[in-house]
Amino acid sequence: MPLAFRRAAAPALLLMACLTLAAPRAASPHAIVLESSPIHDAVLPRAPQQVTLRFNSRIEKRFTRVTLALADRAPVAVAVPAGDAEADRLTIPLQPLGPGVYVLRYRVLAVDGHITEGALRFTVGAAR
Repeated sequence: MPLAFRRAAAPALLLMACLTLAAPRAASPHAIVLESSPIHDAVLPRAPQQVTLRFNSRIEKRFTRVTLALADRAPVAVAVPAGDAEADRLTIPLQPLGPGVYVLRYRVLAVDGHITEGALRFTVGAAR
């Protein structure tokens, strides 16, 4: 290549390299729920004794927060057992539940340091 062409192309190549490095990147997701029991929006004939969430990564259970709310009532904190055997699962025991629509909200800290929040809704009894 002629020297004049290389000198003319150098600023353009430098600009392209800078734009590529500075371009915003999509944040990689952390601690995504892969499966749950019950599944989201499940209609159950009777109340589950527990809720299980399986994530795509290990989570720090001691920093996990879970609440459960019936329809439009105030959420109540739910204890999260710290001694679950599997590091990528949360198994949350539930008190006996009556009929209604419930929302379980969770906030977990993945071992990579990122916080994930989400919700799982399920109905006990006939859907309204």
